Amino acid sequence: MSNISRRQFLKGAGVATLAVAAAGVLAGCSAEEVLTKDVKVVFMCKGATVGEQNYLKVAQDKTTVKVSEIPPKYFPNGYKVVSTGELTIAKLPTGEDGVKVMLDEIEVPVNVVFYQVVDGKEIDIKYVEEYKLYASQKTISKKLADELAGDWCTVVGEGPFTINWSKNEVRIEAKRN
Repeated sequence: MSNISRRQFLKGAGVATLAVAAAGVLAGCSAEEVLTKDVKVVFMCKGATVGEQNYLKVAQDKTTVKVSEIPPKYFPNGYKVVSTGELTIAKLPTGEDGVKVMLDEIEVPVNVVFYQVVDGKEIDIKYVEEYKLYASQKTISKKLADELAGDWCTVVGEGPFTINWSKNEVRIEAKRN
């Protein structure tokens, strides 16, 4: 074992610290920076846009996006994907880079809830579970509400009655017969 003076130890430690710091700085310089761009994802069904529009961050030089790269949470409820494989990134009318994803509408189960107001509170009086509607429908008509109510209750109001797609439910005020 060799004897190292305090001065030699501090000098060696200082040189080692400088070497580590310099390696970090040089590594930062040598790493290639990846440039990215935002690509708007536009969902289309029968020539109209549907659902919320979201963005993907992709490499600046990328010219296509695979359908599988689009997060499942981006896809609107009530539609099935028609587009497959890679989608070409193109300029949209807004000037943004984007991809168009083609969809077909499917029927979605919706719960129709009839409620009666008693002492200012809504009391559910009849359920029609999983009635099938298309996602493009925003409301149901008074006529359909009356049919679904049957002889059990009488619909209050003239409608149309708004479908809450986040809950897959439509609530309709009625009076028990």
